[in-house]
Amino acid sequence: MKVAKSYGDQGDVVINLSPSDPRDINFKGPVFIHFDGLPVPFFIESCEAKGGRLIVKFENIDTFREAEEIVGKEIFLTIDEEGEEELSIIGMEVYDGNDTLIGEITDYTNAAGNEFIAVIHKGEEVLLPLHDDLIIEWGEDHIVLEIPDGLL
Repeated sequence: MKVAKSYGDQGDVVINLSPSDPRDINFKGPVFIHFDGLPVPFFIESCEAKGGRLIVKFENIDTFREAEEIVGKEIFLTIDEEGEEELSIIGMEVYDGNDTLIGEITDYTNAAGNEFIAVIHKGEEVLLPLHDDLIIEWGEDHIVLEIPDGLL
């Protein structure tokens, strides 16, 4: 996830959801933003889901200027005690833009900043990119994707 832009003048920022769901973010632990190659912890003060994005207020970021300093930065979530990411999309159904069921998500991979989901489609595992530009809808139990030609 990346900080997309500042929001208002009280230090809030907009974060695009991919592949997250606000219920799954660990609000008690820190998220990390890298500055000069070092991870800096930030705690979430408040968070509101709004149209496929989050409006987030971090502790100690209280002005527009401070919010602008983290715009464009990648946000890294903490790992839970079992070693799994806080975000879980395994088991969600994937549909294409024509509302045709493609399959169920069996795995999620983030390889060098490129997110992929594994879906069983017609008995075979298919890797699909999970990018903000391809997400049409993100529901509680499903994702609708614009699937590039040739992937299925």
